[in-house]
Amino acid sequence: MKFGFWAQACLRFMSEKSRTHTMRGQLRIGAVLLVAFMFIGSHPAAAQEDPHWLSGSDQLVFYQEQGLTANQTLSLNGTSNQALQEASWALVNITLFDQYEVITSGDYLSSVIPSGEQRWSWTLVIDVEGIDCTCVLEVHPSPDPDQQPALLHTYLGESGHRPLLMPPSENTYLLTQDVMDIGFDALTPLGTVNGSVITAHVCEAPNDVCLVEATPFNLDARMEKEGFHVMFNATALDLPDGFWKFELEMEDLMLRPSNPVSFLLHLDRQAPVVSLSNSIASAETSDQPSSMSNSVVEDTEVLFTAVVSDGYAGESEVLTWSKVSPSGVQTAFDNTSYVSDASVFFVPTEAGEWTVSLLVRDSAGHLIRTTTSFLVVNADPVAVITLDGLTVSDGDQLTMPTGTGWSLNASQSMDTTQDQKMLLFKWYLGEELIQNGGSVLDPTTLTTTGEQTLRLVVTDDDGAQSELTFTMLIPAQSVDAPEGSLGGNLFTFVFVGLVSVALYLLVKMGAGPPQESLPKWQSKKE
Repeated sequence: MKFGFWAQACLRFMSEKSRTHTMRGQLRIGAVLLVAFMFIGSHPAAAQEDPHWLSGSDQLVFYQEQGLTANQTLSLNGTSNQALQEASWALVNITLFDQYEVITSGDYLSSVIPSGEQRWSWTLVIDVEGIDCTCVLEVHPSPDPDQQPALLHTYLGESGHRPLLMPPSENTYLLTQDVMDIGFDALTPLGTVNGSVITAHVCEAPNDVCLVEATPFNLDARMEKEGFHVMFNATALDLPDGFWKFELEMEDLMLRPSNPVSFLLHLDRQAPVVSLSNSIASAETSDQPSSMSNSVVEDTEVLFTAVVSDGYAGESEVLTWSKVSPSGVQTAFDNTSYVSDASVFFVPTEAGEWTVSLLVRDSAGHLIRTTTSFLVVNADPVAVITLDGLTVSDGDQLTMPTGTGWSLNASQSMDTTQDQKMLLFKWYLGEELIQNGGSVLDPTTLTTTGEQTLRLVVTDDDGAQSELTFTMLIPAQSVDAPEGSLGGNLFTFVFVGLVSVALYLLVKMGAGPPQESLPKWQSKKE
């Protein structure tokens, strides 16, 4: 059944080609198809034994090697892990450096048959009689434009051949130290690269575009069977750090030039230079904290700015900021603290030694840490007392108003914003603590009349204190008695007694003589 199917395919293919080809070409193509059919039946087993033919997903590979030569018929086969129902191909002439000319193309392969689980074997036969070129065959496994085609470079006919350089495996290579070896695959019409010459030009290109015209450069290159290797020694390389674009060409023994290939060499052998400054002091790059030559009062905003340079255009660094409080807690700066990647600010609320650290990592992986330390000084509180709106100064002598309608208020005592919320107030009468806490003195705590010394002590969270002392005369009437509204002292009792006696006498004196009563007579009954 398979043979009959392939015979029919051969006849159909020959019929289609009869419009443009001679009978001799038809017979030749039919014979090649029959040979290809016999080859497919036996080759998949060999392919399974050589797993490097299939690597990755959705990939098509050739059994033929790059640089294949052909004169009349290009016969190709291989395997794929795609069904290839919609595969297409194109034969492109690339003889000239800037040439991309499609010579012939097709919308299907010559044959596709299953050869295992998720595996298909395929053949492609192309009549190339009369074609002379350095060509590349592109096979597209599917119409998906994002899927890269499989490529086979070939020499067709007898002329129009030139060497080919394959692009490097990477666009950019990073060299920081030691020696780097970059390999290049190459093809020549002679089938060997022996005797070929490599030429190179180089220019500084931070954005893959030369800043100035490229100049010749002597490469350390060695030829091998299927290409050549280029060696770069970081120590001996006579180029400063930066991005360098290399363009390579090859000439074979017949002095035929190849296509040019290029790549970027990112050369970075030194760590970046970092300068860290703040609104208090500056510190140069160092692994040790800078000396604390300046200080700042707590709750004062401090701005930190970094200047980073790697010494060449196109450099890039990642900056990581952190801070360590006087209590030893390390934290990162939050997003609201960033002015830019190289500038941050914060407001220290804790007195003591603070350390700000900046870790810089450049694109080559070099790390540099810079720190700056400074002293945050606690702001002492300032005790402020007002009496009915009037400010009391230290050492003042006051006479308290009669009654209890007055108040000594210390809520206007001053400190930094953070400490203001945690001020502690202590009120002393003489040496006796009469109220612990509260910014307003309760008048009922003053139970002693006469001249007294009152002292207020205000303490913040760092233990810093501010005192305010003054004397005041406390009238007796202004002191609330502990035993009720009538008072509890002797004067009050005597005063109340005298008032009571006076009222009694007044009542007695104002009363009139009693009316005389008439005797009552009672008549006898007869």
